[in-house]
Formats: sequence, structure tokens, C-alpha cells
Amino acid sequence: MTYAGTDPEAGGVEVPRGIFDCDEAYRSPVAADYAHVFRTGMVVLDTNVLLNLYRSNERTRLDTLAVLTKLRDRLWVPHQVLTEIWRNREQRSVRHHHSTKAKDAAAVMDKVPRTAEDAVERWMRDVRLKKDEAVTQQIEAALEQLREAAAELRGLIEGQAKLDALVGTAETYTDPVLTELETLLSGRIGGPLPQDEYDKAVQEAQTRAEDEIPPGYEDFRTKSPEQAAGDYVLWLQLMQEAQRRGGDVLLVTGDVKKDWWVPRDADIPARPRPELVVELRKQAGGRLYMLTPGELLKWAEDLLEGLEVDEDSVSDLDRLRGEGQDGDTSAPTGWGVMSLGRFVGELEARYPVHHKVVVEAAQNGGFVDRARVYELAGYRPDRQLKGFTRPISTVTRNLEDKGVLTGEEPFLLRTIYGSPDEPSWATGFRLADEVMAFFARMAEETKPEPVRGDEQAAP
Repeated sequence: MTYAGTDPEAGGVEVPRGIFDCDEAYRSPVAADYAHVFRTGMVVLDTNVLLNLYRSNERTRLDTLAVLTKLRDRLWVPHQVLTEIWRNREQRSVRHHHSTKAKDAAAVMDKVPRTAEDAVERWMRDVRLKKDEAVTQQIEAALEQLREAAAELRGLIEGQAKLDALVGTAETYTDPVLTELETLLSGRIGGPLPQDEYDKAVQEAQTRAEDEIPPGYEDFRTKSPEQAAGDYVLWLQLMQEAQRRGGDVLLVTGDVKKDWWVPRDADIPARPRPELVVELRKQAGGRLYMLTPGELLKWAEDLLEGLEVDEDSVSDLDRLRGEGQDGDTSAPTGWGVMSLGRFVGELEARYPVHHKVVVEAAQNGGFVDRARVYELAGYRPDRQLKGFTRPISTVTRNLEDKGVLTGEEPFLLRTIYGSPDEPSWATGFRLADEVMAFFARMAEETKPEPVRGDEQAAP
């Protein structure tokens, strides 16, 4: 069905409007829409869809590959996804997902007997039970049963992890996931942006993020500008390819953040942000649809012939949704005095110029301007500040590897772009708001104690 509106081809003449004449940004898709995009549209895969092949068990992995194989002629992968796959593939949370999760669960199993023993011991002391009383012997027997049960559970968990783990992923030429993807995606991966377009896209992503224009603005709170711009670079590449091909687009993503989706509300399903639907319509003329990996499996089974998807595969992918994106919410997710102190110390040792800039910003309300950076660093006037925050990223990754940082801290120092003469140049750098109070505490703690009059040295 075609919905009417203003027809630019007819010189802007108004034609009768319908209730959905808002670029269809709010219209709920139906089965016929998905069937159409499966037949004629472009099915774009986000990074998490492909990395989930490592995190899934064998059943879910085979079901996912079966669906993607059915859609092979419609598949397309932005080059940004390829970049992120190679950047993230070797993380323990990806390639060693099953053993990592088993290790976490086993650690809890180890704590259970110790916690119980400590609690019982405190209780026995409080009630003055003697070790030779009959009840204490019964308690010790029960604790021994608990230790054996915890050990048995640990063994079962570790055994299942070994069954689920992929063999051969240490080398790329024996990696079964890469082997499948090489065949599946051959000729279906886009090219990278030219360097000047990429640099412009990173700056544009930051500008959009400041106004919370989707997608990807949430990432600027926790990642370096270059990494945070990944979602927008993907989106830009998607729009360019959609413009080249024409037709509708189905983006399959496990990224469930609000800078991609309007969240589910009671019985109203989640849907793409209207701004994204409108932007794709304006840039490429097609309709945007979005599905999570689990939803893709459900719709594919309903609409494509010869597919039988296990319900547990859908459930598994639903549980994996957002994996590696939001982190462990039980752990501290922000800066602290200790972590910031370690960061500043390593920055001073490895990148003294950047340490000076960070300290200067901390002493001046969180901001240091371009001229002051040149003065502190001793740079020539013709030197550009392009890539100035990369050492910040390097130290961040190093401390994440050491477990000092969680990976969820707001990026310490972000670039502020724009000036009347040079809108693409950095005008200065700003510290994350969260760290300002910690810098103040650190300065207070290192302030020398005042010398009392009676302790002053005699002249």
C-alpha cells in the first residue's frame, strides 16, 4: 500500500494524506513486510550477530548459520562490522565465552561451602557449642555433603563448558566460525570509508552525540571517540549501500541500547528509533526494519521454506542479547580514586605531554583549550591535533587488560570540535564530568600539611 503526502515530483503539490504519512516511522511491521525484505531487500548483520556464533552452543550456532545461509543472497556486512570482529574476536568474553562463564559459576560454587562453614562457626561460638557434642558432628557431616555437592556441581559446569567450547579458534585457519563466514560472506562485505571521509564521520558522530541524535550516542559516555563513533560509521556505510542498491533494509542487531531502539513498552514491541527510519528514507528511499538475532530466527522459520529452528536457540540468542555491551552490572562501572590514580600515574610515565594536558584540564574546570595544549606540548603552530587522544585509549586498554579498569568508565578526555574558521579542528579537550570530584580529592590528599609555628625551623 502506498501512503500519500506531498509529491515533490509534482512541484510540491499536496496530495491526500493518510494516518501513516510520517515516513511510516511509527507503523508496526507485519509478516508481509519481513517476507518482502527477505525476498528483495538488504539484510545487514551487526557485529554482535557474528560474534554470537562464538558465544552460542552448537545447536544455536547451527540454527543461526542455517538461517543466514537461506538469506545469503540478501546479506550485506558493513566494513565497520569487519573491523569490530577482528578487534573483538580474541577477547575472552568472545572466543572463550563458555569457559569464562563456567569459571565465574565455579567460583561461586567454591564460595558456597566456605560461606556456610564461616556462618556455622560463628553460630557455634555464639551459642557456646562444644566440638564434641553430637550436633556438631552432625553439622560437620552436613558440611561435608555440601562440599561434595558443590564440587560435583563445579565438575558438571566445567564439563558442559568443554562440550560447548569451539575447538580450533586459536588459529584463524582452523577457526570453524571463520571458515563458515568466509564462505557465507564472500563478496558481501562493504569497503572502508576513505580516510578523509572516516575522519569526518568520527567528528560528525561526536556532534550528533552531543545532541543525542541516534545511533551510537550512548557509546560516547564510556568509549574513546574513535570507538564510540563505530555505530555511526556502520550506519553511514549502511545508508550509502542502501542508496546504491535501492530497496528496503533489515538491520539485525543484538545492540539493545536506546540509541537504536524505542524500547518495548508493555505489549508494544520495540521498534527502530523514528529518526533512523526517517533518515534512511530521506537518504536512500527505503524503509528500515530491525530485528534482534532471536527475532530473525523466529521470522525466518515462519517465512522461509525448509527451515526448522529450535525454540531453545531463540531463547539462547535472547539471553545473549546485549552480551559484551553492558558489562557486569554487579561490578563497579565508573571511575574511582584508585583507578584514576593508576591511570594518571601510567599516563605520566608513558605520555608526559598528555599527562600535563589532563592535569591542566583538571585544574581549570575540566577544559583545556587548543592554544594551551600547544604551549604545554611545545608543538609547532602547523602541527595538527588529529589523533591526540589515542594515547588515552592506549592507557585505557592496558589498564582494562590488567583488571584496573572495568571497560565501563566514561572516556577520560574527549575532543571538542568546531570553530568559525576551522569547524573540523579541535578547539580543546574536556575531561569526563565524573572524574572532576576525584581529581579534587586527589589534589586534597596530596596537599602538604601546614607547618605549625612551634615546628618551624629556627632562623
